Parts: sequence; structure tokens; C-alpha cells
Amino acid sequence: MSADLRPAPDEPLVQTVDLHRHYAPRRRSGTVIRAVDGVSIGIGAGETLGVVGESGCGKSTLARILIGLDRPTSGQVLFEGTDVATLSRAGRKQLRREVQLVMQDPYTSLDPRMTAEQILAEPFDIHRDARRSVNVAERVRELLEMVGLNPDHARRYPHEFSGGQRQRIGIARALALRPRVVVCDEPVSALDVSIQAQVINLLAELQQQFGLSYVFIAHDLSVVRQVADRIAVMYLGRIVEDGTCDEVFADPEHPYTQALLSAAPVPDPLVQRQRRRIMLSTDLPGPGDLGVGCRFRTRCPRAESICSTDDPALLPAGLTLPGGQTHRAACHFARRPHTATAQGA
Repeated sequence: MSADLRPAPDEPLVQTVDLHRHYAPRRRSGTVIRAVDGVSIGIGAGETLGVVGESGCGKSTLARILIGLDRPTSGQVLFEGTDVATLSRAGRKQLRREVQLVMQDPYTSLDPRMTAEQILAEPFDIHRDARRSVNVAERVRELLEMVGLNPDHARRYPHEFSGGQRQRIGIARALALRPRVVVCDEPVSALDVSIQAQVINLLAELQQQFGLSYVFIAHDLSVVRQVADRIAVMYLGRIVEDGTCDEVFADPEHPYTQALLSAAPVPDPLVQRQRRRIMLSTDLPGPGDLGVGCRFRTRCPRAESICSTDDPALLPAGLTLPGGQTHRAACHFARRPHTATAQGA
């Protein structure tokens, strides 16, 4: 491990602190696009954080910042307590080995001119120090077996594989250098439902085997519920609710989360017929048209005058129970915490 990446006990493995990513307007009269606007999250070792929200809410921008493909306008990304902006050149190269990406579309994320063998060997061409410690040909076969593919097919090109098999190759490529964090940017959204389940099960098995931490980005709540330990709900560049998977699904506090959950189908037809769908009144505003106050106010069925003037902070919601409170919501009308004994809870 690089000296720049020293472990920090009791710290999240990866953490963002008041992270902002703003883009300048293309036209002089335009407004600044606030794609990520004050996001603070943490991912522990071996944990899966699900990040959900509509298209355009900033999920993919957050993913690019986490893996180093984009730089924040302000704020920090910490890896084991170290600000990645302060890393030396060697430290940044080491970080790229520790944090990897599984892309959304398996049909465009693999170079069609390269065989599976060449795709999986490429990380060792870039990180030559890793190449010195392994037999690359054997490692390629091991990676293919690890993701459930036949090693004898290593010399096939991407077009000779199905969509699910291509995504398995993408997962194998992400794991080639044995990272500790994998950012999965909608990794199953382009796959058939039956194939989605196989890929999700594979990711769970690999996490169990290697102790991986995942940032799992998706818009499908049913998928996130299968994989996530904690959930962060994004809306127009901000986290509007976060908590454990059970907390968010059982007792959503933010109106946006409630609307998302009401739109997600459930497998029981009787329960599905009895559910009430929460319809949002308008389309998603552009990230440059936020104004002041709560950015969800234009679509919120509970909005009042305070929502137009005061921007709610992300604060604990519900009871503060023994052992601490993890569930937070950015809403003026979320239940705010009060202390409770174990008997009164």
C-alpha cells in the first residue's frame, strides 16, 4: 500500500464531505448547473451503499468523482481518511487500483477490437507493478472462472458474447487489480430481468468472497433493495434521505422517497391493488433552475410557504433510540428526533 493511503481506524473507507460539482453555463446568459450540490456520504468496508434517484439527479456525476474521472468544484473525497486531492502521483495511481467502476452498458463499455483476454490483461499493462507479481495469462483465466465464464472463450470478441456475459467481463475487468471499492453505475439496467438476477447474485457472491465495498447506483428501487445495506436518495444534486435499507423502505420520511416507493410494483397482486400511488405534479426541474428554498417544493404535495424560503437540512428523522440514529431526511415536515428509552420505543 502506498504511504499516501494510510489506514485510518474508525473512518469510513470512502467518504465525501460537502461535495460540489458545478458546471459553467454554455451561454453567457445561462445559469450554473449544480450537478452535485453538497453531498456528504460514507461507505464502510464490506458495505453496499445504494444511491437512487431519477435521471439527471447527479448520480453518475457522483460516480465519476468517486473514481477520479471528474474533479469536484469544492468539497473533499476521502479514502481511508486521506483527501485524495492531496495524494502524490504515485498515491493517485494506487487509488485507481483501489477504486474501480462497473459501467452501465455492456454493449459499449468493452472495446470491440479487443478479445476478452486482452480486455482483462489491459489493467496489468497500465499498472506494471501489478504485472510483476502475477502470471497474467493465469490471472485472466482465473477472472473468467470467477465471474462464471468459460476460460476457453478468452479469445472471443465482445460481439460473440451475450449482454449478460459482457457485463460479467466488465465485472471481471473491474476486479482484475483486486480493488476494495467498486462503483456500479446502473450495472443491470440494460439487461433482461432474468439476467439481472444472475448478475446481482454474482456481485453478492464476489462481495462475500473478497470483502468488497459497493456504491450501487440505480433508479430501480426493487434492485437496490436486493443489494444495499444503506440507501441514499438523490434529488437534483442533493441527498434528501438516507438510512438503512429497512428504515428507508419501511418508514420513508421525505415526500420524494415516498413517491418513488409508491411507484415501485410489489409482487403481491392484492397488496398492489390496495396501494395508493403518489403522483408528482410537474416534471423534474433542470439543475440550473433551482431557485431558493427546498428544491422539491415545485412537485411536493405537502409544500407550504416555508418550503419556498428555507432550504431544509439533512437531519435525523424519527426516534433517537439506544445505539444511535442513522435515518435522516431533508424535509421541514419529517418527524424530528426525540429521545426514547427502550421501554418507550
